[in-house]
Amino acid sequence: MNENNANINIENENEEVKNAIYSSKFLMNKDLYYDFCSVSYNRTKKVFLIFFCLVAYLIGINLLVGNYDIVVGFGPFISFLMILIYFRTKKTIKIGYERVVISAGKESTLHYELFEDKIVSHIDELKREYFYHQITKFFETKNFILLHLQYNLHITIEKSSLNASVDEVKSFLMNKCTLVKKKKFINCSNDKKWSLVFLISLIVVSLIGTVVALLLKINSIL
Repeated sequence: MNENNANINIENENEEVKNAIYSSKFLMNKDLYYDFCSVSYNRTKKVFLIFFCLVAYLIGINLLVGNYDIVVGFGPFISFLMILIYFRTKKTIKIGYERVVISAGKESTLHYELFEDKIVSHIDELKREYFYHQITKFFETKNFILLHLQYNLHITIEKSSLNASVDEVKSFLMNKCTLVKKKKFINCSNDKKWSLVFLISLIVVSLIGTVVALLLKINSIL
């Protein structure tokens, strides 16, 4: 590379930085990483809610028709599976953070720049470009605006480091991301808590159903 080419590249890079409309730069520490992973509980919360409703319905129906063995069998089994899912999610997040730190040798600095036609990310020394048509969903946590890409990847824009108001950036993204069907930022801040609430509710319903089924079965035998 000669000197002229080097000067052109430097000028282009300076122009690119200058023309960025919005930007966010932050250190992805442990607290921020765990907040970002709140989005992982969004699907878990929905699964627990669906199974809570399903188990409650099936317990009620089978108790009414006298299928006590079915109630005793599937209630605790489903609860056990949901407990495994919850703790597997927690473990996956913990391992994910440790893997990121070990891979980079440190907590990474992330820098996102929003241009008219693309989003440029700088993760330590690694640079990537994304386009607005690649974004499929909007999520939000306490600290982040999250832009969902395919393969369950996310662009993480940290709110407090933005060079503009959060509402302004969200409005900009909703106008730019034309392929997002649901023009709404899904708030995941409390999804871990709601996942636990639905899980405990499922366990309680299963235990009550099992106890009632056993008592009714014993009563029918006697």
